[in-house]
Amino acid sequence: MRKAAVLTVVVLAALAGAAARGEAPRPGGTLRAVFSADPPTLDPAQATDTTSSAVIRQVFDGLLELDETLTPVPALARSVRVSPDGRVYTFALRPGVRFHNGRELRAADVKYSFERAAKGKRPWVFEKIAGARDFTKGAAGAIAGVRVVDDLTVELRLDRPFAPFLHLMAYDAAAVVPRDEVERRGPGFASHPVGTGAFRFVSWRRDDQVVLERFPGHFRGPAPLERVVFRIIPAEITRFNEYRAGQLDLTDIPTGQCRSVQADPQLRGEAAVWPTLGTHGLRFNVEKPPFSDARLRRALAHAIDPTIVVERLLEGCVHPARGILPPALPGYSPAIRRPPLDRERAKRLLAEAGYPGGRGLGPIAFNFNTGDLNQRIAEVLQAQLREIGVALELRRLDWAAHIKVVDDGSAVFFRQGWIADYPDPENFLTVLFHSRNIGAAGNTSRYRNPAVDRLLDEADAMTSGPARFGRYHQAEQTIVDDAAWISLYHYSSRALVKRHVKGLERSALSSAPEFLVPLRKVWLDR
Repeated sequence: MRKAAVLTVVVLAALAGAAARGEAPRPGGTLRAVFSADPPTLDPAQATDTTSSAVIRQVFDGLLELDETLTPVPALARSVRVSPDGRVYTFALRPGVRFHNGRELRAADVKYSFERAAKGKRPWVFEKIAGARDFTKGAAGAIAGVRVVDDLTVELRLDRPFAPFLHLMAYDAAAVVPRDEVERRGPGFASHPVGTGAFRFVSWRRDDQVVLERFPGHFRGPAPLERVVFRIIPAEITRFNEYRAGQLDLTDIPTGQCRSVQADPQLRGEAAVWPTLGTHGLRFNVEKPPFSDARLRRALAHAIDPTIVVERLLEGCVHPARGILPPALPGYSPAIRRPPLDRERAKRLLAEAGYPGGRGLGPIAFNFNTGDLNQRIAEVLQAQLREIGVALELRRLDWAAHIKVVDDGSAVFFRQGWIADYPDPENFLTVLFHSRNIGAAGNTSRYRNPAVDRLLDEADAMTSGPARFGRYHQAEQTIVDDAAWISLYHYSSRALVKRHVKGLERSALSSAPEFLVPLRKVWLDR
C-alpha cells in the first residue's frame, strides 16, 4: 500500500512545473483553458463534479488545501492543533484575509459555511463533526461540534477519531463563503460566486465560457496570471484543433490519438500522461426493477469486456480495472477479483432472472453524459450486450441533466465515474456505497448491505494501517460480487500543455481538461 503512495509522489515530482525549478514567475497574461461541458454550479455547497470544482478551487479557499503530494497544508488557517485523542481540531485563522467584496474573514464565516454546506450535496464531508447528523436531519439548530472560540479561532470536535479528517477540510464543500453575499444573492450565488480565492468571478456565458480575473487582495499576494478563461467545447476534435491552432493553452488528448500525439515531433514535448485517483464505472439503480435482481446485474457484468475500451478506444493509456479503488490510491488491493468475461454464464444468469435470451426485458435505457468518448463507450456496451440478447437504448444528456437523473434515481443503468476528493479509500467506498449516502450524497446505486455498512463503519473509525485497509478490501470485494458497480478502467490524465505554461501541477486528483489545482501558481513564459 505504501508503494502506491510513493509512486504517486514520484510521478508528481517528475511533472512539477517550472516554478519548482526556481524560475521567476512572469506576471500578466490570460490562461486559456477548456471544459467539455458547462459546470452545473459554482456554489461549493452544491458542486459534485470536477468541472464545477475546477472553477470553485480558484474562487474559494478552505481552511486547508492539498499540495502537489496530496498533503493537507495551511490555507485560510495558518495552523491547526489536534488534541491527543484525535477528536478536537483547533484552527487558527490568518489575520487580514478578505473576501472579494472587501469584507474581512472571521471564524463565524467558517461556522456558517460548514452548516450551510452540511445541508448541501456533500453532507458526508461534515458528518464526522459532533452533532452534524442531527443538524442535517433538522433535529438541531446548529452543529454542536463547530465552536467559534474568537474571531480568528474555530474549534471542530469529532464524534470519534477519523484518520483522513484534515483531507476533508481541504475539500471543495468545506470552502468558506461570505454569509452576506449568499443571503443577498440567494440562488444567484451559484452563478455569481464570491470567495477569498486568488481569482474572482467575472462572467459566465452558459455553454460558452467562464471568466475569472486576478484578485489583487489575496492573502498570498496577487497571482501571476491576470485572467483565466474556461471555454466550453464539448467535441474532443474541436478542442484538439483549437489547441493546435494556438487558441487554447491546455486541453485533453482526444480519444484514439494518445499514441499518435506521443509520437508527434511537435506535440510529444507538450503531452503528459499520469495516473489519477479515479475510476470509470457503470452503475445500476438497485432499488428499481429490473436491476433490483442481482442475477441480472451479474449477467451484464459477465457480458462486458472492458479491454475493448482500454486497448482500442484509449490505446492502453489508462489502467485496466480489477475493482473499484484505483492503483494510485493508498489502500488499493490487486487481489480484488472482478467478474470474468463469460458470456455463456451471462446467458444462464439472464435466464435464471426470468429473461431467457433477453426476452421480456425490453430495451434498457443507458444514461451517459455528453462527450465523444462516453458516446463511443456506450456504443461498445450496446454491441457487447446485444450478444447476450440485451438491447440498450442510449440516452445522451448534458452533464447537468445527467447528474439530475442520476441523483434523483430516474436512471436505472448509467455511467458514473469517480475521482477521489482526497486520497483515502473512505472517499470511494463509504461515500459511494454506504446506505446512509443513498442518492445525491454519493450512493446513486441506492445499494444497501448491512455487512458492507458494518465493515465501512469499522474501517472509517480506525487509524491508518493494514487492518483498516483489510476491512475496505472485504467491503470492496462484496460490492464487486454484488455487481452494484462495474469498473471499466482507472483514469489517467492525458493532457496537452503548451510549453509557455509554467507552474501547472499535474495532481493525481486532477483530470484533463479539469485541472483541480491552484492556478495561482501558474504563469506564462511568453
